[in-house]
Amino acid sequence: MTSDFLFHLTRQYRAYVDTFREADGSLPDMLRLKLEHTQGVVRDARCIMAGEAWDESSRVLGEACALLHDAGRYEQFKAFGTFQDSRSVDHAAHGVRIIREQRWLDDLPAAESNLVLATVALHNRRAVPVAVSARVARFTHLVRDADKLDIFRVMEQAVSDGSLERNPEIAWGLQLKGAPSPDVVEAIRQGHSVSYAWIRTLADFILIQVGWLIGGLHYTTANRLASQRNVLEFREAFLKTLSDDPGIAVCCQAARDYFAALSERCLGRNAISAAPASATAISTEKPSA
Repeated sequence: MTSDFLFHLTRQYRAYVDTFREADGSLPDMLRLKLEHTQGVVRDARCIMAGEAWDESSRVLGEACALLHDAGRYEQFKAFGTFQDSRSVDHAAHGVRIIREQRWLDDLPAAESNLVLATVALHNRRAVPVAVSARVARFTHLVRDADKLDIFRVMEQAVSDGSLERNPEIAWGLQLKGAPSPDVVEAIRQGHSVSYAWIRTLADFILIQVGWLIGGLHYTTANRLASQRNVLEFREAFLKTLSDDPGIAVCCQAARDYFAALSERCLGRNAISAAPASATAISTEKPSA
C-alpha cells in the first residue's frame, strides 16, 4: 500500500460517511462523534507506530486499518439507534461487509487487503485469538490500542462538556448513578477481561476502561500515552462522583500497581507511572454557555 492509495482511501471513506448527512449537511450527533473518534484512532495509531519505530510501509497499512476499523458503525446506528453490538449487530463483522461492498481495497494485493479485513474483524474481540498470524496480531493490537486511547478521550470530553447527559447513548444509556457490579470489580481486581453482559451502571462502564489499563494495552507506547494523559486519574476522580463503593478504589489501585510494575520491567523505574490518587481532580459542574 502506498501513501497515494491511503489518500484516495481516505477520500472514499469520507464520501461514504457523507451519505449519512442530514439535508442541511450536518451529521447526526452520534455519527459526528463516531467520525471524530475514527480521526482520533488514526492519530493515536500514528503515535504508536512512531513510538514503536515501524517502517514506512507498515505505517501506511496500519493507518488504513485504523481508518476503516469502525466502518460498520454508521449503518449500525442508522438502523438500530445504538452502538451497542448486543442490541444490534457485530459492528466489526458489519464493517468487513461494508468494506467489501464499497470495494475500497480491490486494488490492493490480496495479502494486504486480507490483513486489513482481518484487523477490522478482530478489533472488537475480548482478546486477539492466539491462532492468528504474528502479522495480523501486530496490526490488530495496534488498532485495539489506538481505539482504547481515543475512547478514553471521548469519555473524558463527554464528561467535561456535559454531552454525556445530552447523549446518554455515549455510555449505552446506562444508569448514571449507582455502585459497580461485584462481578466487574472482581474481574478487574484479578486482571481478567470483563463481560459486557455484567454492565449495569455508568460506574461499570468506566471501570471497564480502568481494566483496560491492566494489561489491555499491548504496546509500550500506548501504555506511556495513557499514563501521560492521566487516564487513570481522571476515571478515579469521576468514579468517586458516581459511587462510594470501595471496589472503585480497589480497581484503581490495581491499575496503579500494574503501571508501577510495567515501569520497572519494561522502561526503567518511573518511565511509566500513574500519579497519586490525589494528583488529579475533575470539575463536576457543567461548563458555562
